[in-house]
Amino acid sequence: MKALLMSGGLDSAALAHWLRPEVCVTIDYGQIAAKGEIAASSALCTAIGLEHRRITVDLSSLGSGSMVDRPAALGAAAMEFWPYRNQMLVTLAAMMLMPQGITEIMVGSVSTDRHADGKATFFRAMDRVLSLQEGGVRVTAPACNLSTPSLLRKSAFPYDLIGLTFSCHVHEFACGQCGGCLKHRECVDTVYHRTNEQVT
Repeated sequence: MKALLMSGGLDSAALAHWLRPEVCVTIDYGQIAAKGEIAASSALCTAIGLEHRRITVDLSSLGSGSMVDRPAALGAAAMEFWPYRNQMLVTLAAMMLMPQGITEIMVGSVSTDRHADGKATFFRAMDRVLSLQEGGVRVTAPACNLSTPSLLRKSAFPYDLIGLTFSCHVHEFACGQCGGCLKHRECVDTVYHRTNEQVT
């Protein structure tokens, strides 16, 4: 059984549509945008026809940056930096799903990820760590060599599902101004609107 960590953003939505995992998991770990991520992920999974599960663990006291409305931690590459976030998310998903027979956890990182825990090297290390433990769960990042626009094209993600996606870092509704919202708009314009202009 394969699982996908699902935030409801463009990257995880495109992977869900493309790879059709048996289950998608959204984790509320105390981030401000959790309600928006859960709502988007649930709606997307319903539209695509995938099972959606949720984990809730309040780790907000350990977070930093715009995702918890505090200064980013020392050494942060961006305002949304949360120390060891992907390591935490993979571990929490594995804790829930390993006893249920999960064999692989997929993460929606892409080539433009600025954080060390969004790079291929990190996911190879996490794969090794989990594979050495009970259950032998594997960790993959199928799109880590693709940009978000390339992933949207490769997955043939339908434009009519774009409205269900959610990429905001600072609110439970899209603010339109944070780094996540700006990237969302730019990628959608690049893949869909500019392409449509060229065709017409």
